[in-house]
Amino acid sequence: MIFKDKFFLVTQMNLTAKSPILPLTTDLQHAVDRFTPPSPLGFGSVMAPIMAKADYSDGHWSHVELKAYQPLTLDPACKSLHYGQQIFEGMKAYALADGRGALFRPLLNLRRLNESAARMAMPELPEALFMQALESLVYHLQPLIPRGRDESLYLRPLMLATDTGLSLKPATKYTFLVIASPSGAYFSSSKVTALIERQDCRAAPGGTGAYKVAGNYGAAIRADIKAARLGCQQTLWLDAVQKTYVEEFSGMNFFALVDGELWTPPLSDTILGGITRDCVMQIAGTMDIGVKEAPIHINDLIAAIKSGHCLELFACGTAAVVSPVHALAEQDGTVYDLPSLKPVDSISLKLRNYLIAVQTGEKAGPGDWLCPVSSN
Repeated sequence: MIFKDKFFLVTQMNLTAKSPILPLTTDLQHAVDRFTPPSPLGFGSVMAPIMAKADYSDGHWSHVELKAYQPLTLDPACKSLHYGQQIFEGMKAYALADGRGALFRPLLNLRRLNESAARMAMPELPEALFMQALESLVYHLQPLIPRGRDESLYLRPLMLATDTGLSLKPATKYTFLVIASPSGAYFSSSKVTALIERQDCRAAPGGTGAYKVAGNYGAAIRADIKAARLGCQQTLWLDAVQKTYVEEFSGMNFFALVDGELWTPPLSDTILGGITRDCVMQIAGTMDIGVKEAPIHINDLIAAIKSGHCLELFACGTAAVVSPVHALAEQDGTVYDLPSLKPVDSISLKLRNYLIAVQTGEKAGPGDWLCPVSSN
């Protein structure tokens, strides 16, 4: 991944020795066997019946356990509830033709999770613990990985402080969980309009915008509500200082196709380094599509749309994969429509189809991105 300075993530990371798959108890196996996903699936609306859990105290992580999916018991004075020491990741497992489940570039998620942990003064996770939790869960949930179009097993690793006390200082106890949700497409509509957010900001320089901190997303909800009221499905955020430069969508990175070249803002301490973003950039290279990482002034983007130089916008992220954005909108009702392209002419759809083919094992990626899960 070509990230700058401290936001650098390596392109390829090699797994160390594989940890054994954790066994299921009879009760947990029965819970998996009895589980029936709803139809339609929706996105993240139903949880698989088992989860992985580990606890941190006295400077050490416990062993990973597989447990029944169940509510957590937290003290009302729990520090995560008061001071926001909560981080997470978004990942997916895909069904391969041979029946196995497969993770996609999981060590990049671990690297990013540990960068978030360091920023939030939380303990980092060892690779062996992280991978054992993920692989054990995916191995036992293989029968529940959906195989339809745009479907996958969405995985949510998360860590939260569990210490009690109202003093403002780092906790000494933490819980790490991985929960799973058989899921369909993120966007329910095939037509996505994004509202340009010109009042609030998503992240400020020196803050936590480059990390997957829970509070980043909570602070975006008000803008998402406003967007929905105006008939928009997404929010496009501008920089916090000048409110003039494009940063990202809510939870997804931004790309524009301008004069046959992909434009995307450079990574900074206010933009999350997306793993899907990196995949898109590498795949674009194999398709001889140029990528320009440079600041994008919102007025220049609007002018490019109006003049026909910008033919496509799309959001990319784990949940949405690559999702075309058909229009930008202003709060006053002004709409900037993108051209209606045939699917065969859409670069974003070509990138999406290529990436999904790699994720499901139908095509080899530019790197060794797929991590099949098996018991040996």
